[in-house]
Amino acid sequence: MWINIISIIVIAILAFQMYACYFNPSLAYGKFENNDANLQAILTLAGRNFVMIVVTLLALKSQNAMFLAFTFIMNFAREIYDMVLVGYLDHFSLKGIGMMATFLVFLIPYIFALKKKRQLASKND
Repeated sequence: MWINIISIIVIAILAFQMYACYFNPSLAYGKFENNDANLQAILTLAGRNFVMIVVTLLALKSQNAMFLAFTFIMNFAREIYDMVLVGYLDHFSLKGIGMMATFLVFLIPYIFALKKKRQLASKND
């Protein structure tokens, strides 16, 4: 149950980010210079988020332990990447490292969810 709730929260966050990418990037990402290079990058991000939403919705519908685990691995990898990116863009300053720590709010539940899904998948085998 709690794994489904985390998945729904992640879908909501991704949907907000996708909306912001299409209609108002500054809403989610701060000052945004509207040029072709930035627009291509932000629309690529929107596409990534769309795919993650679709995959997660399919996993939720199926309630297959391995499929749900896959979505958590996907989200875990995304959060790790975003966490490092935040630190890198802030030159790994104290502020940047502090911002990186906020990603633990998602990373820790992902770890527990993956362990739980692994246990469930083992029981089904």
